[in-house]
Amino acid sequence: MRRISSIAPRTAAGFTLLELAVVIVLIGLLAVVALPRITEGAFRSTAFAEQVAASLRYAQRLAVATGCDIQVEVSSGSNSYAVRRRGGSSDTTCGPSSAAFSVAVPNPSGGDFAATASGGVQVTQGLALYFDAQGLPNPGGGTAIVSGRSVIVEAQTGHVR
Repeated sequence: MRRISSIAPRTAAGFTLLELAVVIVLIGLLAVVALPRITEGAFRSTAFAEQVAASLRYAQRLAVATGCDIQVEVSSGSNSYAVRRRGGSSDTTCGPSSAAFSVAVPNPSGGDFAATASGGVQVTQGLALYFDAQGLPNPGGGTAIVSGRSVIVEAQTGHVR
């Protein structure tokens, strides 16, 4: 007796090579165009927060080295920071303690030690303090917030984190 087998027709399962290639190309285009734009804002805000922290550390070290009061002002109104010394001061003399902080501190790499945030970076909480000759912050410590990143100055030590 002859056996007749009924073989059901196969249905295609999976993707063709062309479909896979198109998906890979689309993912590649998305990675090239969109990914840098997504991560650029986070990079800029991290970089500016680090600049603010570096300016605070520099001001503290400069105050200890010169024996003069050095101010750092982080402004939420202008999204910027600046490092200043008292009026009437120079590289070799301190200004009177009654003088306002009006003399820009030069950056060792050129220009003033100041910067303004760019690319949508926002300073949401400002901070203004100065470091005395012992490197202690006055009045106490504080926190500046740059695009959700906190830059903290410890009140007792002046440690910046």
